[in-house]
Amino acid sequence: MLTPIERQKLIEKLANFPNLLEERIAQINETQLDVPVRSGEWTAREIVHHLADAHLHGYIRMKLVLTESNPILKPYDQDAWAKLADAKMGMQPSLEILRGVHERWARVLQDLPESSWARTGVHLENGLLSLDDLLGHYVEHCEAHLEQMGQLKQ
Repeated sequence: MLTPIERQKLIEKLANFPNLLEERIAQINETQLDVPVRSGEWTAREIVHHLADAHLHGYIRMKLVLTESNPILKPYDQDAWAKLADAKMGMQPSLEILRGVHERWARVLQDLPESSWARTGVHLENGLLSLDDLLGHYVEHCEAHLEQMGQLKQ
């Protein structure tokens, strides 16, 4: 279980993620947006759309954990989603989604009572997850994709 101070730092990272992502994107030229980060991986554009999809899921999963008793947290096929037409469009709609979701997400998490952090949901692939687990997972997700984007500017 995270301490309140550790939790607050993670919530701040979650809140600031859209700013950091947009800073990274600004350092990448237009051509690089559609080049896979590494062979066999997604492009920067696809990563941005993936982030919007994944973080919408994360936000909803946490709200389900907060409002239901051990809800089912359904997985989805992120690779199949990345092949849909919306993953090829301009990134602005996904960046706007990320801004809004992260602002709301951080607000929901900021003032929760300590007892809320032990609430759980059942992920159909990863088993029982607490709200603390989910927070840690999504912050790690943010950081991993920021690192990927950083590799493009090199």
